[in-house]
Amino acid sequence: MNTITQQQQAAIEHLNEWRVGALFMEPGTGKTRVLTTRIAYILNNQMAMPWQVMALTFTNKAANEMKARLATFSDGAWYPGDIWCGTFHSICLRILRSNAERAGLRRDFLIYGEDDQKTVIKSLISAATKTPGDYVDEFSSIKDKGLVALQNKDKLFNAYNAELARLNAVDFGDIILKVLELFDKNPDILARYQNQFKYILVDEFQDTNNAQMELLALMTRGIENPNICCVGDDDQSIYSWRGAEIKHILNFNKTFTDAKIIRLEENYRSTANILNAANSLIRHNQGR
Repeated sequence: MNTITQQQQAAIEHLNEWRVGALFMEPGTGKTRVLTTRIAYILNNQMAMPWQVMALTFTNKAANEMKARLATFSDGAWYPGDIWCGTFHSICLRILRSNAERAGLRRDFLIYGEDDQKTVIKSLISAATKTPGDYVDEFSSIKDKGLVALQNKDKLFNAYNAELARLNAVDFGDIILKVLELFDKNPDILARYQNQFKYILVDEFQDTNNAQMELLALMTRGIENPNICCVGDDDQSIYSWRGAEIKHILNFNKTFTDAKIIRLEENYRSTANILNAANSLIRHNQGR
């Protein structure tokens, strides 16, 4: 499908409005395509340099697909590799590496996977009713909630984090959490990145957890009409087990006042029977 629909064109040309501000694109075919076309529009019209664009998604596969699509738009005037395009964690890791000392880490800090985490937890407990794996899940869930995790008073949780600090290591949940703490405690660093990124774009927004939403809120804090564009479908959230909150879509207009909403209602991938069956189930959703 090569034709740009009226709704997709509206999403792209939203950038031409005098007061751009936040934009949210709702369900339909072509959300990611519109997102990458919007980035190309920004760069081809010299509205920003590539390193002034942050494009976020949730899996390496999705990030690589986005980069591949962007490469098809470049005619040599800009290099897709200069765009800050990647998962929330990869982008935050890049920020954390550049500001490690201000975040209380050495620049060569280690990233601990699940087995490493279990080893640390085993060294801290002698007898417990839960397995180290249970604690890993519990601690990850706490950190996915964002800055509130720093107020946790659980003795083992605090001992675990202290041991990570001693080892100059972070776990997966820390990658975003420590950037939140870095920005919250260092307004000069936050301001530097706010000034750098003129445009922020988020794919699969329905899968954001509280920590990821706090990152977006910090990056746009104090900015009138922030240029943030999010695409998502509240009926396609698959990461509730990892802390994804559908309320972030439902409250988008409250988080980003005067946001424009565009529905990409066309669907080219499914037959009418499939769409009718899906919609008949969706309309029974509660609280949405």
